[in-house]
Amino acid sequence: MKSIFNSLLVAVALFVSVGTYANDKTPKKVGNALRTEIVELIGKKVPMDAKENLIIRVSFVVNNQNELVVVDVISKNKEVNSYIKDKINYKKVSTASEVKNQEIYILPIKVKK
Repeated sequence: MKSIFNSLLVAVALFVSVGTYANDKTPKKVGNALRTEIVELIGKKVPMDAKENLIIRVSFVVNNQNELVVVDVISKNKEVNSYIKDKINYKKVSTASEVKNQEIYILPIKVKK
């Protein structure tokens, strides 16, 4: 009984370590053409009530239909997070040829007050 438990424990530890190794992908930065297209989708005026400039970090993938799929938006302002997601999530991009499908990309955006 003890040997079965030990074997099971080793199998679980091996499964967890292999799964962790397989998911260890660092996000890539976006090229200029795609960045320009995303900024155009967002627009020049972001509605916000802030007393300081914001730095937003958008993580996304491009799916097989050349659509942006937002993975995460990180900033101090939750309204801006929702606004960014609404503007670019599942929007088609024409410059998707410069990115690989299903790879996570990061786009830092500075919003001035």
